Amino acid sequence: MKRIFLYAGIIFCMGFMASCTKFLEVKPIDKFSGEEFWRNQEDAEKAVNSCYALLYQKMNASPLYNSPDIRPGNWNLGVKKNFIVFAANDLNSPDLNYQDAFADPRSSWKTFYECIAACNLCISRIPEVEDGAFSQEARNTLIAEARFVRSFVYFELVRLYGDVPLHNDAYATQNVPRTSQVQVLDTCIEDLKLAAPNLPAAYADPTNRAVKATKGAAYTLIANMNMWQAGFDKANEKKYWENAAEATKKVMDLNVYKLLPYDETISTTLFKGRSEEGIFEISMNANYGNTATRIIAQWTLHRPILPTSTTLYGGLGSEIVYTREFLDKLFPPGQSDLRFTLWFDDPYCTLNPQSAMFKKFMPIDGERNFDNNYIIFRYAGLLLLRAEALAKLGGHDKEAIDLLNMIRDRAEAQTYNGSGGPALIDAIFLEREKELLCEGHRWYDLVRTGKVLDASECENHLTKADFDQGAWTWPIPAGAINSNPMITQNLYWNK
Repeated sequence: MKRIFLYAGIIFCMGFMASCTKFLEVKPIDKFSGEEFWRNQEDAEKAVNSCYALLYQKMNASPLYNSPDIRPGNWNLGVKKNFIVFAANDLNSPDLNYQDAFADPRSSWKTFYECIAACNLCISRIPEVEDGAFSQEARNTLIAEARFVRSFVYFELVRLYGDVPLHNDAYATQNVPRTSQVQVLDTCIEDLKLAAPNLPAAYADPTNRAVKATKGAAYTLIANMNMWQAGFDKANEKKYWENAAEATKKVMDLNVYKLLPYDETISTTLFKGRSEEGIFEISMNANYGNTATRIIAQWTLHRPILPTSTTLYGGLGSEIVYTREFLDKLFPPGQSDLRFTLWFDDPYCTLNPQSAMFKKFMPIDGERNFDNNYIIFRYAGLLLLRAEALAKLGGHDKEAIDLLNMIRDRAEAQTYNGSGGPALIDAIFLEREKELLCEGHRWYDLVRTGKVLDASECENHLTKADFDQGAWTWPIPAGAINSNPMITQNLYWNK
């Protein structure tokens, strides 16, 4: 892959900036020099906003956000050809191109690297901006935001492809091979440690809540990276668990986030985005022309909530529904749980084989129009991640159980009264599956914990041999390999 310097032709401003009400037409990034750009604080802010915009552009180009929820299987997928081959881990199938542009992560990682290039340039050029009114504190915050976005993009790349090229020099032009994913994330963790002290704990403007980088977002990303590392660097797993526990404690100590009550308004509060539970989200706002066009609810709702694109069961059938077996595993019959009663309508498909609806994310106006943020990290997930790290370390069972029961109590679910050790670890994993259902975590949690090898945990589980050859990844995009002879394909996808 050649080093990328250019933005997409038009880069637009996100809805989180109240002053940005229209598209920003910008010139190629290598033209942002001299008198033409980088003249003042406003230019620097526009450049950092473009980093967020490129991230939005890539995350909304396909069902990428919800791909970790579909890939393990456990769905009745109807006639969705692309979902069917994806859930069977057949990522070389031509059917992946059928509708919904699901093949995007297979076809290109270009926009991810454009975003990294934009971040690199911000980090390099903002210190040089000659604007006497541009304070050092403001510069440091913008640089820290760019460091955060760059680190998050690498986290996405690693979870998608494994080892990836590491490019943190704004002006490097040479091709480089793929770098070990452990080294990539170790580099990002150090970068985030530099960023976190210069990021705000919160923003005064509520429109910026959760959609711009904060201390809490940086430490949460550090914690998630460490838990991923523990799954692939077994010799150092205890160190990673300790680091994750330390980072999650820093988030808790900020006293910025809280668990919102689960009630009938939850789909328009917490799951709309920018709530007090949100830590980091990809901004959606229909008022600014950016909506979630490929969120899971497009396929899990039907009339009267959402007009279906087909005549499936007279418009009363969802395109995809969870299997009864999976629902019974998550929510055993006879046990109360607000998440089951609030999120599902006719969960067991009593009206017709596809009549269930999953209602966590809802449309704006009864049409196929969503502006729910892509919720990447929220406080409930952070607490469960801490509980997992503590349970795996041992000696902290009481706190881990207390954290687990905080989440269960909110959902009015059965209290965990078991012991520590493997039973507690499994209970926490199951709670993450329930709590974070369809929020883009399940496949990644299965992969990092090794549970993707377990047929009882994953319908389309992997063998150890296939896992070791990279069956958990996406294929490296062919264009990247063709343009950079130093990049090789993951072994599994060469078959």
